[in-house]
Amino acid sequence: MKILVLDDGIPGNTNQSIGVAEALQQNYDIINVQFRGFSYKLPAREGKVKIAPKIIGLFLNTGAHPIAYMLLKLFSKEKMPKDHYDVVISTGSLLAPINLLISRKNKSKSVCIMTPECIKLKKFDLLIVPLHDVFRHPLLKKLKNVFCTIGAPNRVTTALLKESGEKLRSKIQIPEKAIRVGLIIGGNDQNYFIDVDWTRTLFEKMKKLNKEKLVFFLTASRRTPLDVIKFLVEQTNTADFVYREFPGTKTGLHYFGILALCDVFFVTEDSITMISEACSTGKPVIVVGVKRRKKKKLIFDNTINYLVKHGYCAYVAADELDKINDCFYMAIEKKVFPYLNESKKCAQKILELMGLKES
Repeated sequence: MKILVLDDGIPGNTNQSIGVAEALQQNYDIINVQFRGFSYKLPAREGKVKIAPKIIGLFLNTGAHPIAYMLLKLFSKEKMPKDHYDVVISTGSLLAPINLLISRKNKSKSVCIMTPECIKLKKFDLLIVPLHDVFRHPLLKKLKNVFCTIGAPNRVTTALLKESGEKLRSKIQIPEKAIRVGLIIGGNDQNYFIDVDWTRTLFEKMKKLNKEKLVFFLTASRRTPLDVIKFLVEQTNTADFVYREFPGTKTGLHYFGILALCDVFFVTEDSITMISEACSTGKPVIVVGVKRRKKKKLIFDNTINYLVKHGYCAYVAADELDKINDCFYMAIEKKVFPYLNESKKCAQKILELMGLKES
């Protein structure tokens, strides 16, 4: 089986697609799809998005495939693949129309992860959607081509963690018998935000983790605000932070190494993807609440509540950070945690789509 993964330049999206492709245990090719032309800005988000995929999607919705394909060749910076692929996988709205075009052109199966906007959902052979999207779009329950996951598919496997852990261990010194704590810090979007005040409060509460030997690993997101990054750089330049990485570093990032080496994780609630990756290690995970733009329950709360209920993680709300200490000790004393393996479940659905059995 030949698999094509479409890369939109957003690691959080592309890693979901790669995770599913790797779970199929087949060779796959990756195409980084970039566009020319005008861009527009999404509210409460950094950066701009090219308008070309949205226009292509509009023509696809009307059945004007030749025009859509002509626009793709006009606005795409890369040539479309000439090889035949059995399955085309993409994640997110940006490349969903491109996935459909390539799939229809090559008679491939189109697999889209997350719910795409501005394009008819029934056109895809398989939609892999997270639980929170089902709450947001009740129509998804009625579609036969939908497979619902609890968390996000990802690349976390035993083999990847072993390899990544060995690479990071060779670069740093870790005190013997130390409890290794991973801090995975996200950032701002249309629902959540992280500021210096929240970060300072978190660090004050974590200082009360009075275990004799704690060492910390830190990674921040490309969505983490610059003033928060500056605060983190200043506050973590200490001996107990044995490894730190920040967005913008082009070489030497070891995110999967952090997942491999740490014994317990603190993950901010703003990213289901980061939470899912941490929960896929089978280690203690504490999801930490951040500030919200609106004082209301979010659909993502349903996913986190499910993960907590089924033992994948614990949760500390933003206004209850005093509970971090107790939550931490309860987490590290618990001996067994389930593995969240969404990529394997997605791979099985693709094999069923292809009329194949799991290998």
